[in-house]
Amino acid sequence: MISRLDRYVARYFASSWVVSAVFFVGIYGVYDLFSHVDDLFESLDQEDVNALDVVRMYAYQLPSILSRVSPFIMTMAALVTLLRLQRHNEFMAMVLTGRSARRVIAPVLVLSVFVLAGLVWVQEVAAPQVALERDELRWTLLRPGKERILEILKLVDAEGRLFVAHDYVVGRELIGRLDVSYDDALGRNVHVSGSNATWDEAGGGWRLEQGESSVRHARGRTPSGDPELLTEPAYFVATDVRPEELLAESREPFDLAFVDLLDLSQRYPNSRLYRLLRHYHVTFPLTVLLLVLLGIPFVVNLDARQRMRGLGVAILVCLGFLIMDASLRDLGSRGAMQPVLAAWLPVIVAGSLATVLHDTLD
Repeated sequence: MISRLDRYVARYFASSWVVSAVFFVGIYGVYDLFSHVDDLFESLDQEDVNALDVVRMYAYQLPSILSRVSPFIMTMAALVTLLRLQRHNEFMAMVLTGRSARRVIAPVLVLSVFVLAGLVWVQEVAAPQVALERDELRWTLLRPGKERILEILKLVDAEGRLFVAHDYVVGRELIGRLDVSYDDALGRNVHVSGSNATWDEAGGGWRLEQGESSVRHARGRTPSGDPELLTEPAYFVATDVRPEELLAESREPFDLAFVDLLDLSQRYPNSRLYRLLRHYHVTFPLTVLLLVLLGIPFVVNLDARQRMRGLGVAILVCLGFLIMDASLRDLGSRGAMQPVLAAWLPVIVAGSLATVLHDTLD
């Protein structure tokens, strides 16, 4: 049953969450704005660009920004709520009514779960829907009059071949230079390269200009009388790497929905990045909730002189956890650690620590 005290604590948390969201999103937005202020002023001089386009660009960025800063928003909202309750000894008064500390903070945890569900919707629905339009508009505003070019894109196709696209022109779906490398059934290293590659829908691959295919025998396996290196012209590379996959490779983790990652990880089973992100889309919301659970014990039941110290320790613990999470994610994407372990190990560590810390609450 929801009591008056529950509603009181819930109002504190809701107001703290709004303030935290405005603070962290505002900091991110202001930093990004001043980082590109010269380019934005230059683009506003163009006849087909106006200030409304800048507003639209940041509106499209809002879902992605919310996803990125949600760990900070949720953690600070919970900590500030508890500090506000303890500032005038309201927390102690609630405990003296017979409630345990866990029961007092229950509305914070319940609302955290509901807010987190909304952030998951933003992550899985809102952010992917606006990502492409946001990137196109951002490129137009920050590089007015220039075609959008993605410098280097690396993928592994369904057959395990390394696919490297240099200078991909998004608007024309043109790859300036394409390199494909793989080992054939005979153990030979095959390398296909060419320029101005364009997608052929009917043929299911990329057509090359000035293409060349080279086949190099493994050392010690060159048949007698055969040259070590064989070269011949190449005009076509059959692959399932489509223009859409090239764009997907350039997008941020939360610009792709979980269903998109499932499809990509099935199409490219050798891609460590897609396997990692598939699990990371599940572990990230859990991480946000665990950060709330980690921070709360450091600011509960402390006297006035120790609360700010406890707040500082809570923030340092959460930052350390986020650094560990980012480091393990990088190791997983580079193959230095199994992707599944890299995604789930931070959750296991944080969950264990949060369980121990919450046993200290009365």
